[in-house]
Amino acid sequence: MAAEETEGPPRVTAIRRRTEGPAVLTTSDGETRIVHAEALELAGIREGDILDHKAQKQMDLERYRKAARNAALRMLSRRPRSEKEMREHLRQKRLPADVVEEEVERLKGAGLLDDEAFAHAWVGDRQESSPRGQRLLRHELFGRGVRAEIADEAVSSVDDGTAALAVARRRAPRLAGLEYQVFSQRLAGFLERRGFGYAEVETAVRTVWNENAEASERR
Repeated sequence: MAAEETEGPPRVTAIRRRTEGPAVLTTSDGETRIVHAEALELAGIREGDILDHKAQKQMDLERYRKAARNAALRMLSRRPRSEKEMREHLRQKRLPADVVEEEVERLKGAGLLDDEAFAHAWVGDRQESSPRGQRLLRHELFGRGVRAEIADEAVSSVDDGTAALAVARRRAPRLAGLEYQVFSQRLAGFLERRGFGYAEVETAVRTVWNENAEASERR
């Protein structure tokens, strides 16, 4: 009596690649599967190969890697990102933790993810579009996962006195016609919310008031 054949994992009998979209994979057990075409290629699956758990796991891994890379590059196309921002973004895509870390390390190795460069770019952009003091800039960088020593170095180029005066001059036209007490309270509050200290705020408020007030009203 002939021994029964032992059934094993199915083999790939045909792979049909489309011009766009996923590939269609047919196996020896009569199943047809829709798979990620690039993941299939990167996993090295060919006709005649056994499609076991290991092969399926490799295809899944390559699919996750591709998704992580695409998501990361789309995010970086808008502006530089910190490591923390990138990790959080990729985790929101429900990618495996090891794939997220692998992609972060790949980006760092390629020079596309650099907290020091990010911190300097952040400070430069802020001072150009919406100036603020070192205190607030440092707080913003901390919130994006930048280490204290990197944040301190990045904000060290900011002159709070100069920045506070520039912000005060921009804001002053909105407060025109107010008495000094109201003018100073509102402008000082605005500058404090921008992260400037007491000394810089007091000097900027008085300077801007005197630039626009009549000689008899100057302080």
